[in-house]
Amino acid sequence: MSKIEHTSHAQLQATPEAIQRFQAMSYGITTHWGLYSLLGRNEWAMHLEHIPTPEYEQLMQQFNPTHFNARQWADILVEVGAQAFMITSKHHDGFCLFDSALTNYKVTNTPFKRDIIGELADALHQRNIPLHLYYSLLDWHHPTYQTDWDAYVAYYQGQVRELCTNYGKIDGIVFDGYWPRHPLAPDQTHFLARGSWDLTHTYDSIHTLQPQALVVNNHHATPLAGEDYQVWEIDLPGENTIGFNTTEISSLPLASWFTINAGWSYRQAEQEIKPAEELLCLVTESHRRHATCWLNVGPTPEGEILPAEVAEFRRLGQLYWYQESSQVIHLQ
Repeated sequence: MSKIEHTSHAQLQATPEAIQRFQAMSYGITTHWGLYSLLGRNEWAMHLEHIPTPEYEQLMQQFNPTHFNARQWADILVEVGAQAFMITSKHHDGFCLFDSALTNYKVTNTPFKRDIIGELADALHQRNIPLHLYYSLLDWHHPTYQTDWDAYVAYYQGQVRELCTNYGKIDGIVFDGYWPRHPLAPDQTHFLARGSWDLTHTYDSIHTLQPQALVVNNHHATPLAGEDYQVWEIDLPGENTIGFNTTEISSLPLASWFTINAGWSYRQAEQEIKPAEELLCLVTESHRRHATCWLNVGPTPEGEILPAEVAEFRRLGQLYWYQESSQVIHLQ
């Protein structure tokens, strides 16, 4: 990918108050949830298993998470001490968990019929929990990604505009699926962008519609104009133990992003939940490096956060509160 592609001339940033709130939070919880959860293997299953688009689309007819309860999810966040929440509004498979007017490939066209992002937005707003929305720039489903780049850019920017106008206050937009530093394997050439992402317009539009929303792009490179913090995926700031992060630390606020189980999404046969003590170390070390910490869970196809994951988050909340209280007592 050419150097000119990795550019932004955005003029706007999130408000200072929003940035301060983000930096001050204990930790946030994120979720990867979508059609791939039905397979219970990997959020990249469509690509990794070479599932044809028409076959993968049939998963829509099975998506019916009748146990999903947005208020219950929000109550869990409050109980365990999480101070922000992020969810995949659209992952690389192109399926939308929100009621977009720009596609039929969305949750409201499944047997479930309900707008998951809308219900979560209402529940989180009632509890004053910041809502961050993940959005994949890469799209394995939308035909114009391969055939008409200008049309695809208009599509994704239109969906970002929907997310910023239809769900009340949004505290962050997290982009993924654009990795300018990554060499592409022979079976990944269809990942390649066919032109400019027009990030300048995208970022300024978000900051105009939602002035408090923090923009970040998980492109594993130093931040561009209009991005509000720098994130490391499965790594601490400045480290690259995973093999694709940059080690260059910018002057922007920082964040680390970790999974608490075997993968980003629900994996039925793999359960490797990190104990609360390990999670506390990740949070504490992130804070030591002046970074906010995101911790990810993968809800089940039925719409539940695994009880074992919730249990470790409860213990994390207790350990974190005890640690913070002990530090205050020591300082006094």
